[in-house]
Amino acid sequence: DVADVEFSAMNFGRISKNNGTPAASILINQRPGSNARDVIQRIKERMEEISKNTFPPGMTYNYTYDVSRFLDASIYEVVKTLFEAFLLVSLVVFIFLQDFRSTLIPALAIPVALIGALFFMQVMGFSINLLTLFALVLAIGIVVDNAIVVVEAVHAKMEEENLSPREATFAAMKDIGSAIIAITLVMSAVFVPVAFLSGPVGVFYRQFSLTLAIAIVISGVNALTLTPALCAILLRNNHQHEKKHSLLQRFFNRFNNAYNGLALRYRSVVGAIAGRRMVTLLLLLIFFGATYGINAVLPTGFIPNEDQGVVYINVTAPSGATVERTERVLDEVQAVAKDMEIVEAVSTLAGYSLVNGVSGASFGMGIVNLKPWDERNETV
Repeated sequence: DVADVEFSAMNFGRISKNNGTPAASILINQRPGSNARDVIQRIKERMEEISKNTFPPGMTYNYTYDVSRFLDASIYEVVKTLFEAFLLVSLVVFIFLQDFRSTLIPALAIPVALIGALFFMQVMGFSINLLTLFALVLAIGIVVDNAIVVVEAVHAKMEEENLSPREATFAAMKDIGSAIIAITLVMSAVFVPVAFLSGPVGVFYRQFSLTLAIAIVISGVNALTLTPALCAILLRNNHQHEKKHSLLQRFFNRFNNAYNGLALRYRSVVGAIAGRRMVTLLLLLIFFGATYGINAVLPTGFIPNEDQGVVYINVTAPSGATVERTERVLDEVQAVAKDMEIVEAVSTLAGYSLVNGVSGASFGMGIVNLKPWDERNETV
């Protein structure tokens, strides 16, 4: 006998396992500016090709951590939120204005603003990432405000002065045009300064702030152009006509009575304190104090904590520990994690530090991949 020949590892300085069985771990990082979904899709296509052509019998592979799952789930949440916003906006406007045509106009403002924001995102080189998605979700609830203000003002003119939709639109825009511009500028001014922050915070939040500001500006332009045109075309002056005595109309009548009573009480309160500067200044100071107190109490963070479907583990054994000792610690981690219902896969690597990015026998790392979000109920 000359030698023992066996299929084994080239380097015994690291010990990799996947779900407790020997494995070769491959960690792939994308280049700056590349598209994560495109990179991941190409990796999957290449791995499928390699496994068919070169893998020996009994060898398989899986993905311990796939960023595209979280990205796809985020996009799904945006689409779901978009749908919910459509329903909520439509419901609120329909209850208050009690007209289907009026409901349609603010609903159309959402896709116009979001598609416009996506256009400018592409012009500025922004990608669909967590921060821009976050901005689009927030924008869905904000961009309808201007359109609702316009539709409400046109209805008020038709009801109070008995004008045609076209005449009411011109009269309403003459009254509220400057207010729409002011609303848009104030809302944009809240987010634009964030784009000028320096350092890592500025890099992180620049795309978020500009995406949201652009969507708000587009909603303002929309409220001055498309929304009035739709009001003049779609709306009908039914305020002077006798309402039909239906179940829906009885609900509207009760709602109107309750709302008018609330509005009168609110008007009396505002009338009582509006002329008293000390009361206004006192309320302002209370709000300043409350804002400061809330900021002091609530936890802060660089980026929001989110359930990304993965748990990272870093192990540091005492100096001089062997890679086998580090492996035993990771085996304990794997043994605990595999019994948890929410865990899908566990990958461990003894001999490498996740935090420091350096190799060493006393370092180890693990990645616990959780099941998809729709298969578990635990919070972050």
